[in-house]
Amino acid sequence: MLGAPAVAMAINLYAHAGVTRARTGTISVAADIPMGLVGRDGTGKVVKGTRGLLEPLRLATRESLAYIGRDRAGVHVEVECGIPIGAGLGSSAATTVAIIAATTLSQGEKLSIDDIVKVAFGPESYLHGKPSGVDHSTCAIGGVLSYSRPGGARALSVRRVPRILVCDSGIHRSTGRLVKAVVRRSEDEKKVFESHLVEVRGISCAAVQALRRGDDEELGGLFNRNHELLVDIGVSNPVLDKLVRTAVNAGALVAKLT
Repeated sequence: MLGAPAVAMAINLYAHAGVTRARTGTISVAADIPMGLVGRDGTGKVVKGTRGLLEPLRLATRESLAYIGRDRAGVHVEVECGIPIGAGLGSSAATTVAIIAATTLSQGEKLSIDDIVKVAFGPESYLHGKPSGVDHSTCAIGGVLSYSRPGGARALSVRRVPRILVCDSGIHRSTGRLVKAVVRRSEDEKKVFESHLVEVRGISCAAVQALRRGDDEELGGLFNRNHELLVDIGVSNPVLDKLVRTAVNAGALVAKLT
């Protein structure tokens, strides 16, 4: 949150990309994104079509080719995404990482994870403005990791991976627009947000230690406080709040929004 360190974990939902060479020097992209995964935006309107989703995929392809010096190469990209879009689950990052890896492999090049993360900043910036890098780093590295800055991702060795149930509210929003709104609010309420940042740093550091110890009770308390802070900065909504209450009432140790 606004430059504070984060703790992230990959989940078992995936985006797949297949890339074949094209005889012409053009880039074509086809995406199989079930409309049920696209859902509704924050206004309650159904999101229609996937044409607007294809440009960042083309950008990921172009920047992958440019990175390995194959700017004029032609490729055909096919993408399947099984991750809800605009749900805070890193669907764009997963798709971008898959395309970068598949595109460069199609040209006989295998990039390192560090290189994939570096290339991914371009397409992610197109979508989110100034991404932290945590989403595509998590997708590229996998597992559980701590993240402080670009190039500062560190895989964590944890005693036990926590069992987490992911629920989709069905209200899908642009991460980029949400981040901009939070930044504007932080500029208006500097002292409050400075205090939040100090607390978030402490939460992230404590979460790393709780994961290493396998202390679910401690981790749960940190989850809960993190959710309260996210509500306070204005990124929750009534449906998410109800999901959190429902999960806890049904026996979950704790619940928070992504």
